Amino acid sequence: MLVPWTMLLIYSFFSFIFGQNGLYARKHLESEQMRLLENRKALDLAYWNILKTKNNLMQDSDSLSVYTRQLGYGREYEKFIRIKGLSVAAHTDMNAGQVLYAVNPEYIPDRVIKFIAVCFGIVVLFFFIIRDFLFSRP
Repeated sequence: MLVPWTMLLIYSFFSFIFGQNGLYARKHLESEQMRLLENRKALDLAYWNILKTKNNLMQDSDSLSVYTRQLGYGREYEKFIRIKGLSVAAHTDMNAGQVLYAVNPEYIPDRVIKFIAVCFGIVVLFFFIIRDFLFSRP
């Protein structure tokens, strides 16, 4: 009667820790969720900055003139000299988040956990058979 309980206990333990819904897999998914939330915050911040710049450029012609000058554009019939090595535009390097790929959590498949539980059950069974054989001899 102890052998099935041993198998059930080992299976439950390994499933709880290393199974598909175990602690190890959940920890991995929680860390991935935090990465995605941080990336979303960066994307939201970039979106609001772009939206603010767009609204400023649409409503104020002076802002549009300054921005186009920073990008290196001029008015008609203007001549200007561009010096290589100098930065052309201010605030053009915006962090727009990262490309993140969802990664499946690492876990031990259920069939492997069942195999480990059966092996432990067989070991316990052989232990009791050997113990009974050794202690039953006169």
